[in-house]
Amino acid sequence: MRRTIALLTAVGLMLPLAAHALNERVWMMANGIGSTYDMSTLNTELDATNAAYGTTFPHVTRGGSFGGAVGLETADRWNYGLGYDRLAATTQSSDSTGTSEYRFGANAWRVFAEYALRPIGRSTLFVGGAFGMVQERGKMRFTSPGFVPQEFKTIGTNPLIEGYLGGNLWATSTFGLTATVGYRFAKVKETKLEGGYPLTTTNGQPLDLNFSGPTVRIGFKLAAKSFGEL
Repeated sequence: MRRTIALLTAVGLMLPLAAHALNERVWMMANGIGSTYDMSTLNTELDATNAAYGTTFPHVTRGGSFGGAVGLETADRWNYGLGYDRLAATTQSSDSTGTSEYRFGANAWRVFAEYALRPIGRSTLFVGGAFGMVQERGKMRFTSPGFVPQEFKTIGTNPLIEGYLGGNLWATSTFGLTATVGYRFAKVKETKLEGGYPLTTTNGQPLDLNFSGPTVRIGFKLAAKSFGEL
Protein backbone atom coordinates (compact mmCIF):
# COMPACT_ATOMS: atom_id res chain seq x y z
CA MET A 1 0.00 0.00 0.00
CA ARG A 2 2.83 2.42 0.85
CA ARG A 3 4.47 1.65 -2.50
CA THR A 4 1.19 2.45 -4.27
CA ILE A 5 0.85 5.83 -2.56
CA ALA A 6 4.52 6.59 -3.29
CA LEU A 7 4.11 5.78 -6.99
CA LEU A 8 0.99 7.91 -7.46
CA THR A 9 2.65 10.75 -5.55
CA ALA A 10 5.78 10.52 -7.72
CA VAL A 11 3.70 10.64 -10.90
CA GLY A 12 1.74 13.56 -9.47
CA LEU A 13 4.98 15.44 -8.83
CA MET A 14 6.28 14.79 -12.36
CA LEU A 15 3.10 15.82 -14.16
CA PRO A 16 3.51 19.54 -13.37
CA LEU A 17 6.77 19.47 -15.35
CA ALA A 18 4.87 18.23 -18.40
CA ALA A 19 2.08 20.70 -17.71
CA HIS A 20 4.56 23.54 -17.52
CA ALA A 21 5.95 22.59 -20.94
CA LEU A 22 2.46 22.39 -22.47
CA ASN A 23 0.81 25.13 -20.36
CA GLU A 24 -1.86 22.59 -19.28
CA ARG A 25 -3.49 21.56 -16.00
CA VAL A 26 -2.79 18.66 -13.69
CA TRP A 27 -5.19 17.03 -11.24
CA MET A 28 -5.35 14.34 -8.58
CA MET A 29 -8.31 12.20 -7.52
CA ALA A 30 -9.16 10.07 -4.48
CA ASN A 31 -12.25 7.86 -4.60
CA GLY A 32 -14.23 5.00 -3.15
CA ILE A 33 -15.20 2.04 -5.35
CA GLY A 34 -18.18 -0.28 -5.57
CA SER A 35 -17.91 -3.27 -7.92
CA THR A 36 -19.73 -6.48 -8.75
CA TYR A 37 -17.71 -9.51 -9.85
CA ASP A 38 -18.25 -12.51 -12.11
CA MET A 39 -16.71 -15.02 -9.68
CA SER A 40 -18.59 -18.04 -11.05
CA THR A 41 -15.61 -20.43 -10.87
CA LEU A 42 -14.74 -19.45 -7.31
CA ASN A 43 -18.36 -19.60 -6.15
CA THR A 44 -18.78 -23.09 -7.63
CA GLU A 45 -15.76 -24.22 -5.63
CA LEU A 46 -17.15 -22.61 -2.47
CA ASP A 47 -20.41 -24.53 -2.97
CA ALA A 48 -18.47 -27.77 -3.37
CA THR A 49 -16.43 -27.08 -0.23
CA ASN A 50 -19.55 -26.25 1.78
CA ALA A 51 -21.25 -29.47 0.63
CA ALA A 52 -18.22 -31.66 1.33
CA TYR A 53 -17.03 -30.23 4.65
CA GLY A 54 -20.04 -28.46 6.13
CA THR A 55 -18.44 -25.03 5.86
CA THR A 56 -20.51 -21.90 5.32
CA PHE A 57 -18.54 -19.80 2.82
CA PRO A 58 -20.85 -17.19 1.20
CA HIS A 59 -20.47 -16.39 -2.48
CA VAL A 60 -18.17 -13.57 -3.57
CA THR A 61 -20.28 -11.28 -5.76
CA ARG A 62 -19.08 -7.74 -5.02
CA GLY A 63 -16.51 -5.64 -3.23
CA GLY A 64 -16.03 -2.11 -1.99
CA SER A 65 -12.67 -0.45 -1.62
CA PHE A 66 -10.66 2.66 -2.56
CA GLY A 67 -8.56 4.11 -5.35
CA GLY A 68 -6.92 7.15 -6.82
CA ALA A 69 -5.55 8.71 -9.98
CA VAL A 70 -3.34 11.49 -11.29
CA GLY A 71 -3.98 13.14 -14.64
CA LEU A 72 -3.09 15.87 -17.11
CA GLU A 73 -5.69 17.82 -19.11
CA THR A 74 -4.68 19.08 -22.54
CA ALA A 75 -5.98 22.17 -24.32
CA ASP A 76 -8.50 20.14 -26.34
CA ARG A 77 -10.12 18.69 -23.15
CA TRP A 78 -8.43 15.27 -23.35
CA ASN A 79 -7.26 13.89 -19.99
CA TYR A 80 -4.45 11.35 -19.70
CA GLY A 81 -3.19 9.70 -16.55
CA LEU A 82 -2.49 6.76 -14.27
CA GLY A 83 -5.05 5.21 -11.92
CA TYR A 84 -5.06 2.59 -9.17
CA ASP A 85 -7.89 0.63 -7.54
CA ARG A 86 -7.70 -1.86 -4.69
CA LEU A 87 -10.33 -4.53 -5.37
CA ALA A 88 -11.65 -6.35 -2.30
CA ALA A 89 -13.01 -9.92 -2.54
CA THR A 90 -13.47 -11.67 0.80
CA THR A 91 -15.35 -14.68 2.16
CA GLN A 92 -14.99 -16.67 5.38
CA SER A 93 -16.38 -19.61 7.31
CA SER A 94 -16.20 -20.12 11.09
CA ASP A 95 -17.10 -22.86 13.56
CA SER A 96 -15.87 -24.16 16.93
CA THR A 97 -12.63 -25.41 15.36
CA GLY A 98 -11.61 -22.06 13.94
CA THR A 99 -11.98 -19.66 11.01
CA SER A 100 -11.02 -20.00 7.36
CA GLU A 101 -10.84 -16.72 5.47
CA TYR A 102 -10.13 -16.07 1.78
CA ARG A 103 -9.07 -12.50 1.06
CA PHE A 104 -8.69 -12.57 -2.71
CA GLY A 105 -7.92 -8.87 -3.05
CA ALA A 106 -6.29 -7.49 -6.20
CA ASN A 107 -4.49 -4.38 -7.38
CA ALA A 108 -5.86 -2.84 -10.58
CA TRP A 109 -3.50 -0.49 -12.43
CA ARG A 110 -4.69 1.42 -15.47
CA VAL A 111 -3.49 4.01 -17.96
CA PHE A 112 -6.51 6.02 -19.08
CA ALA A 113 -7.70 8.58 -21.60
CA GLU A 114 -10.83 10.70 -21.07
CA TYR A 115 -12.63 13.28 -23.17
CA ALA A 116 -14.61 15.99 -21.35
CA LEU A 117 -17.28 18.24 -22.81
CA ARG A 118 -15.89 21.24 -20.93
CA PRO A 119 -12.43 22.13 -19.54
CA ILE A 120 -11.35 21.02 -16.09
CA GLY A 121 -12.64 23.28 -13.33
CA ARG A 122 -16.09 23.44 -14.96
CA SER A 123 -18.89 20.98 -14.24
CA THR A 124 -19.16 18.58 -17.15
CA LEU A 125 -19.67 15.03 -18.39
CA PHE A 126 -16.85 12.91 -19.82
CA VAL A 127 -16.22 9.50 -21.39
CA GLY A 128 -13.16 7.39 -20.69
CA GLY A 129 -11.31 4.19 -21.47
CA ALA A 130 -8.40 2.43 -19.81
CA PHE A 131 -5.94 -0.39 -20.31
CA GLY A 132 -3.71 -1.94 -17.67
CA MET A 133 -3.31 -5.01 -15.51
CA VAL A 134 -4.96 -6.71 -12.57
CA GLN A 135 -2.63 -8.25 -9.98
CA GLU A 136 -3.98 -10.82 -7.53
CA ARG A 137 -2.40 -9.89 -4.20
CA GLY A 138 -4.43 -11.62 -1.52
CA LYS A 139 -4.11 -14.38 1.05
CA MET A 140 -5.81 -17.38 2.60
CA ARG A 141 -5.83 -17.28 6.40
CA PHE A 142 -6.63 -20.14 8.77
CA THR A 143 -6.95 -19.73 12.54
CA SER A 144 -7.69 -22.28 15.27
CA PRO A 145 -7.86 -21.82 19.06
CA GLY A 146 -4.48 -22.52 20.62
CA PHE A 147 -2.59 -22.54 17.31
CA VAL A 148 -0.57 -19.93 15.44
CA PRO A 149 -2.58 -18.58 12.47
CA GLN A 150 -1.48 -19.82 9.05
CA GLU A 151 -1.37 -17.52 6.03
CA PHE A 152 -0.72 -18.28 2.37
CA LYS A 153 -0.34 -15.41 -0.10
CA THR A 154 -2.01 -15.63 -3.51
CA ILE A 155 -0.67 -14.16 -6.76
CA GLY A 156 -1.54 -13.86 -10.46
CA THR A 157 -1.48 -11.20 -13.20
CA ASN A 158 -3.51 -10.56 -16.36
CA PRO A 159 -4.54 -7.61 -18.59
CA LEU A 160 -7.35 -5.20 -17.67
CA ILE A 161 -9.63 -3.16 -19.93
CA GLU A 162 -12.23 -0.63 -18.79
CA GLY A 163 -14.75 1.79 -20.28
CA TYR A 164 -16.86 4.34 -18.41
CA LEU A 165 -18.95 7.50 -18.37
CA GLY A 166 -18.48 10.15 -15.72
CA GLY A 167 -19.18 13.61 -14.46
CA ASN A 168 -17.45 16.35 -12.48
CA LEU A 169 -19.25 18.83 -10.22
CA TRP A 170 -16.86 21.63 -9.35
CA ALA A 171 -17.37 23.72 -6.20
CA THR A 172 -14.43 25.94 -7.16
CA SER A 173 -12.03 25.97 -10.11
CA THR A 174 -9.68 23.66 -8.19
CA PHE A 175 -11.95 21.41 -6.06
CA GLY A 176 -14.83 19.24 -7.18
CA LEU A 177 -16.74 16.00 -6.77
CA THR A 178 -16.45 13.27 -9.38
CA ALA A 179 -18.24 10.02 -10.24
CA THR A 180 -17.96 7.36 -12.94
CA VAL A 181 -20.06 4.35 -13.98
CA GLY A 182 -18.56 1.72 -16.25
CA TYR A 183 -17.53 -1.87 -16.87
CA ARG A 184 -14.22 -3.54 -16.08
CA PHE A 185 -12.80 -6.66 -17.79
CA ALA A 186 -10.24 -8.07 -15.35
CA LYS A 187 -9.84 -11.84 -15.05
CA VAL A 188 -6.90 -13.51 -13.30
CA LYS A 189 -6.87 -16.71 -15.35
CA GLU A 190 -4.55 -18.69 -13.10
CA THR A 191 -4.20 -18.13 -9.36
CA LYS A 192 -1.11 -19.40 -7.56
CA LEU A 193 0.26 -19.46 -4.06
CA GLU A 194 3.34 -17.31 -3.55
CA GLY A 195 6.19 -19.50 -4.70
CA GLY A 196 4.40 -20.71 -7.81
CA TYR A 197 2.12 -23.53 -6.62
CA PRO A 198 -1.08 -23.34 -8.73
CA LEU A 199 -4.54 -23.41 -7.18
CA THR A 200 -6.94 -25.71 -9.03
CA THR A 201 -10.65 -26.51 -9.01
CA THR A 202 -12.15 -29.88 -8.05
CA ASN A 203 -11.94 -30.98 -11.71
CA GLY A 204 -8.26 -30.06 -11.96
CA GLN A 205 -8.63 -26.80 -13.91
CA PRO A 206 -6.77 -23.59 -12.90
CA LEU A 207 -8.72 -21.51 -10.39
CA ASP A 208 -9.55 -18.16 -12.00
CA LEU A 209 -10.57 -15.03 -10.10
CA ASN A 210 -12.78 -12.85 -12.27
CA PHE A 211 -13.01 -9.24 -11.12
CA SER A 212 -14.98 -8.27 -14.25
CA GLY A 213 -18.26 -6.42 -13.82
CA PRO A 214 -19.96 -3.04 -13.43
CA THR A 215 -17.97 -0.50 -11.43
CA VAL A 216 -18.87 2.79 -9.72
CA ARG A 217 -16.39 5.35 -8.42
CA ILE A 218 -17.26 8.36 -6.27
CA GLY A 219 -14.69 10.78 -4.94
CA PHE A 220 -13.14 14.22 -5.24
CA LYS A 221 -10.66 15.95 -7.53
CA LEU A 222 -8.06 18.59 -6.84
CA ALA A 223 -6.87 20.55 -9.89
CA ALA A 224 -3.91 22.87 -10.09
CA LYS A 225 -4.24 26.23 -11.77
CA SER A 226 -2.84 26.31 -15.28
CA PHE A 227 0.54 27.96 -15.55
CA GLY A 228 -1.04 30.65 -17.66
CA GLU A 229 -3.21 31.61 -14.63
CA LEU A 230 -0.33 31.83 -12.15
